[in-house]
Amino acid sequence: MTSPCDILKLLGGACMQRAFQSSRIGNIPLKNRFFRSATHDYFANPDGSISDRQIDIIEDLAKHRVGAIITAITAIRADGISIENQNRLDDDRYIESLRKLCDVAHKHGSKVFVQLAHGGAKSLLEADSMIYSPSKVQLNEDVSTTEMSQKDIARIVDDFIRAAHRSKLAKADGVQLHAAHGYLLSQFISSVSNARTDEYGGSAINRFRIVKEIIERIVAEVDFPVILKLNSNLIRGNHFIEEENETYLADLIEMIKDAKSAGCVAVELSGTGFQQLSQITHPYFIHQAIEVKKHVDIPVILVGGIRNTKHIQQVMDANIDFVSMSRPLICEPDLVDKFKVGQFKARCILCNQCFVLPTTKDRRCVFHK
Repeated sequence: MTSPCDILKLLGGACMQRAFQSSRIGNIPLKNRFFRSATHDYFANPDGSISDRQIDIIEDLAKHRVGAIITAITAIRADGISIENQNRLDDDRYIESLRKLCDVAHKHGSKVFVQLAHGGAKSLLEADSMIYSPSKVQLNEDVSTTEMSQKDIARIVDDFIRAAHRSKLAKADGVQLHAAHGYLLSQFISSVSNARTDEYGGSAINRFRIVKEIIERIVAEVDFPVILKLNSNLIRGNHFIEEENETYLADLIEMIKDAKSAGCVAVELSGTGFQQLSQITHPYFIHQAIEVKKHVDIPVILVGGIRNTKHIQQVMDANIDFVSMSRPLICEPDLVDKFKVGQFKARCILCNQCFVLPTTKDRRCVFHK
């Protein structure tokens, strides 16, 4: 009878075996090198608390060998909600449901990191509401965002710290700051959206300042592990501009060095332009991750376009520390188990219907009933 170890050798030798070996991020032990990347599911309770269905989703992942789970995007304050049916952590009343989620994950040996975010210019437009961003942005003919004052920035930083403290009270294992995909922290980081002339704009280090302040304070005041999610590429409109991306990669490396010095325990590298990239390369951002590893001694989690054992082997061969998936795990919550026993590729076809179906039907994937 072929053992799981023998199967892993057939799938990719030592590198594939490495993906299933125990590891650590900071002082947190992990049962393997597989992450579930943060995934919005539209299933939060109407008040923003975590629903029983969301807890069931997490338990299904945890019992099928996913080593660490990053929660759905969680708003740190009401004016930072950016998606319908989004989870919130801007009040102590949300701690109880988050603790239930953490408990079911821990029961199966998985770790939980709470993804904290503010939508900034992507926040949902409510009547008479103020939408904040690093620099003024015209959203439509009638509405523009409000450029944040330094007092506004200080309040946002405070709210991130409070949300991290609530995460710790809920028995999470750490937090992830969402500084990618066009949300507020990403808007500060990007030279495309940040035209400030004070200490929060201009150079890469200045644009990163708000993120560094949040990391430093969570580490110092909450004593809690912080993972950072970052874009590894830059898109202007719908176009990649090669020279701009070379500059951005250099900036990214400096920002990650700054994050590490502030106490960040790992970075998850993601990016934008999935539809274009899916026609070019898999995993999408592996080349940027390799460059980061050359320059910064920090654990790197890679997400984007990873859907078979060949991709996992590429990541492990490149000495990147962790593999992160979202869409394939929506399709097959037991995918890590299936890889372990010999399945070569995910059933997921990267059609992105998982981002649409929950808003119209009570299902998450075209392959689900």
